[in-house]
Amino acid sequence: MAFGIIKADTLTHSTAGSLATNFVVRGSAKAFLAYKGTSTNLIYDSNNISSVSDDATGNYTANFTNNFSGANDYACAAFAQEDTGGGGRVIAGKGTSATSSRQVDCRNLSNNEADLLHVNVSYHGDLA
Repeated sequence: MAFGIIKADTLTHSTAGSLATNFVVRGSAKAFLAYKGTSTNLIYDSNNISSVSDDATGNYTANFTNNFSGANDYACAAFAQEDTGGGGRVIAGKGTSATSSRQVDCRNLSNNEADLLHVNVSYHGDLA
């Protein structure tokens, strides 16, 4: 059985060459990012992310391959971890959201902006 996103809110399901069936998938992640923000910035894995800009300490902008339908019509959920000490860190949206990108602010447990080893973000909404 194979699954794959083919366009906004549509999931394709097919088995061994049979005819594809489309299902509406509202609320599913339309983009995700697994990113290393320390020393050499690196995208570990992603979907619908064309690049990431390192804006400042703890500040990154994910640039989407396919835009969202509206700048305020999607949400992001995130989790991050430092390279030492483990545990969760705080990530929040920063600046003005756009259909083509979203900036995030990463903070350590002392509430200071920090470059983090594991930055994981998923974006949920409708694509343009």
